[in-house]
Amino acid sequence: MVINNISISYLILILVATLFAFSISFSLIRNKKAKFLQLVVLLALLALVSGWLFISNADAVLLNLFHIYRFSMLFTCLFSILFILILVLSYDSEADYFYTLLGIIATGAMIVPMAYSLITLFLAIEMASVATSFAIMTKNKIHLEAAMKMFILSAISVSIFSFAMVLVFPYNPQLALAGLASNSAISGNYLIELGIVLFIAALGFEAAAFPFNLWIPDVYQGARANLTAMISGINKKIGFVAMMMVLFLVFAQYTWFFSGIIAMLSIATMFFGNLVAMVQQNVKRMLAYSSISQAGYIMIGIAAASSLGLEASIFQIIAHAFMIIGAFAFVFWLESQYGMNTISDYDGLAQRNMFAGIGLSILMLSMIGIPPLLGFYGKFLLFSSALNARMAVLAFIGIINSFISVYYYGKLMIAMHRKTNKKHIMISRNIAIVTGICIFVIVGIGLYPEFFMHAASIAARALL
Repeated sequence: MVINNISISYLILILVATLFAFSISFSLIRNKKAKFLQLVVLLALLALVSGWLFISNADAVLLNLFHIYRFSMLFTCLFSILFILILVLSYDSEADYFYTLLGIIATGAMIVPMAYSLITLFLAIEMASVATSFAIMTKNKIHLEAAMKMFILSAISVSIFSFAMVLVFPYNPQLALAGLASNSAISGNYLIELGIVLFIAALGFEAAAFPFNLWIPDVYQGARANLTAMISGINKKIGFVAMMMVLFLVFAQYTWFFSGIIAMLSIATMFFGNLVAMVQQNVKRMLAYSSISQAGYIMIGIAAASSLGLEASIFQIIAHAFMIIGAFAFVFWLESQYGMNTISDYDGLAQRNMFAGIGLSILMLSMIGIPPLLGFYGKFLLFSSALNARMAVLAFIGIINSFISVYYYGKLMIAMHRKTNKKHIMISRNIAIVTGICIFVIVGIGLYPEFFMHAASIAARALL
């Protein structure tokens, strides 16, 4: 069984390498449908193989660069499924070159959770970030500002990350993600503590934590909504995966130090995202600030620095990925087909298209944390982990912010359910598929959340 798992572990690397090779070769293929099908098949195979390795408790280090274990396999499976949703969402609207860039982004996303060294992690994050910048700007010049801001944020992040690696290099020349935690020579070293601060800052840019996120709403608003769905649902989740790996694998004996920093960032991020979202009229921009506030909630679990805290953060990452991709899928359809951008444009949406009105309302309610939807269980776990870690103030602030979010989510829902004389609108098949899957996950698994809870718990214990 062990031999079989090791063989299948190498199959994961072969599939990721094939994904990258196919993406590069797409410039030679003019058949858009062929590109789409190849990417979907490869991503589906990655989801199946990583799911099998997760279930079979695989644990192998390959080439001293990649670590195949339950934490990495859970996120490889998740990202594969999410990228399939993005492909379906984008099929009717993107040009041929989009598939090359999406394949490169997906390759980076798959490597991040499997990284066994800081160098591997660094290269994978930048592969995804830089390719995302090009994906934003390639279709139309009006997206150039958003692309440049995304690129500048990535450049700042990579610079800080590089400096942080320099600080830890003398204590572990291999820069292994599991190396420093067992090195007693680093105890009480202020350079290492500075390195932790820099790693948090670098990955804060990737995860959209305050104050490293001031341009993120501009990027979300300026990019096409299908790409905004990818950035918020996948790219920012990559940042959190990397943050958890660095903090709990490299700096495990410094939880007392980084826990307080993450807690303060969590509070600032929640308040910034929620308070600014309250005054937004553009729906994409409102959801952008909503995503920032959700980043603050996710950091509550990291600040708790416990098995329950990591389980809660992982669960919320999964839940929010489906919530935000579903929400931006609706926004993408309404913006691209009907020019609907502001909250007032959404007046009477439920009457004009019942599925869209009810579906988007369900996603909003889940983001608030209304039971029995999936978002409720995520927040319940997060606040419970804070209380369990004796961070009652952090849990209380999280609950206060959840109540604040009712205002702007409620404002959009009230607009959607107003009576109107506007004509009926038709939803496209691809949008219906993506949003239907997201709503099914939020409602269906929300009724039986034990599956995601168990998977998140297993992945959290594997990381610790």
